[in-house]
Amino acid sequence: MPATKQFPTKLVHTLKTHNGPVNAVIFSSSPGTYVLTGSADRAVHLSRAIPSNSSATGLETASPIQKYEAHGYSVLDVAVAADNARFTSVGGDRQVFLWDVEQGLTTRRWAGHNARVEAVQFAGEGDSVVVSGSADTTINLWDTRSKSHKPIQTLTEAGDTVSSLHVHMPTYSIASGSYDGRARIYDVRMGRTTVDVLAHPVTSVRCSADGNALLVSTLDSRIRMLDRADGKLLKAFGGEEGLEQSTAGATAMYRNSELRIRSVFAKGDAVVLSGSELEEGHRSPQAHVFAWDVLSGEIIATVPAGDGVKVVSCVAWNEKGGCWAGGCSDGTVKIYG
Repeated sequence: MPATKQFPTKLVHTLKTHNGPVNAVIFSSSPGTYVLTGSADRAVHLSRAIPSNSSATGLETASPIQKYEAHGYSVLDVAVAADNARFTSVGGDRQVFLWDVEQGLTTRRWAGHNARVEAVQFAGEGDSVVVSGSADTTINLWDTRSKSHKPIQTLTEAGDTVSSLHVHMPTYSIASGSYDGRARIYDVRMGRTTVDVLAHPVTSVRCSADGNALLVSTLDSRIRMLDRADGKLLKAFGGEEGLEQSTAGATAMYRNSELRIRSVFAKGDAVVLSGSELEEGHRSPQAHVFAWDVLSGEIIATVPAGDGVKVVSCVAWNEKGGCWAGGCSDGTVKIYG
């Protein structure tokens, strides 16, 4: 039986700590014991991914271990350093916040963007660089070790909002997605940029672990896997009816036509995982999370997100724990194992 067939779909933990839609969810670095979540309620929360008494199923947690409150606007993205001692968050403030996890305080705030910041990632040796992408169409690189308030580099190729970033350190590259319908990969060593034209606003980019493939989500309800070497389409996901939902007898449909929805690789790049939007007037009362087999392109799981959840905008996969999390429009974060 292929590994993809046993994709985890059992709800083991519901976090009810936010009181606004969740825009960002990320597991702490290996082994991924904790989860960091960023919300429209302007806070970042640190919670235990799966509680220690997790023999019970369907556990709920109402308050986080730690709240990080410095944003004056919606939090749109969060990234965590490999040592788990720092994380960075961005949002409507036009600033990039660097946090000390233990102290619960910001250690740096960079103000070089002039519109909301949609995406953030760590890069460089020892996560010494922070990369941010903004609605001002620029990507800024910040040196965490210098006291300078100016970015060390600004990338200005995008013609619209930079909605997503993924740093792939083994190939020294930064992948970016923009609402101008293009996915760009910056090869930092060679000083070279490659551009893939997708003709629809890009909401998510993710490099495969080996760096050979790029996963791109666009607002035509499609997720495409491209060959990074030549831009060739390797596989497309979405657009098909989902698996039957026994609950309401309605089929779930993968949809992403209006909002920024993030997709990720899971199960050692064998699976593509993504949230989706609920279609207006659809018979199903809730949005779903979809999992596709990378090789066959077939749906292997559709997971309902709960009544009243109109959007699951972000998902995160924890390879070590074999579990995943989805951030929902009703403020909940659901963890499946």
